[in-house]
Amino acid sequence: MDKLSENKLRSLKRINWDYTLSPEDLFAVINGKKAKAGHWNREDLLLRMLDRLSWYDLLDFFTIEELAMKLRPKLLARLYNKEKREKYERLGKILRKEPVSFTKWGAEYRKKSRDTLFSNRWYST
Repeated sequence: MDKLSENKLRSLKRINWDYTLSPEDLFAVINGKKAKAGHWNREDLLLRMLDRLSWYDLLDFFTIEELAMKLRPKLLARLYNKEKREKYERLGKILRKEPVSFTKWGAEYRKKSRDTLFSNRWYST
């Protein structure tokens, strides 16, 4: 995952549309070859990626094991969107094989759990 492919380049342009930094510099920060690109460090870039990219785009940059280690509450607490924060916290627990509790029941929770990060379009009728 050390090569900057066309998909990765497109994704980096999507998260960096409002800055003049090169995608190559951002990619070097993500891979740990550079400490910073402009004002972005590795952790800040990861937060931006979590906020703006799909799960499948994230898998272009990181392995599932890497994401399991990165999706920790300390980092996710910095995500602005509460719903995304909750979804990634749950996903991190699932990937690390930690217990995930279902503390709420009822129509509101059923709707919330239905709209998760994972798509069910292949299984729906």
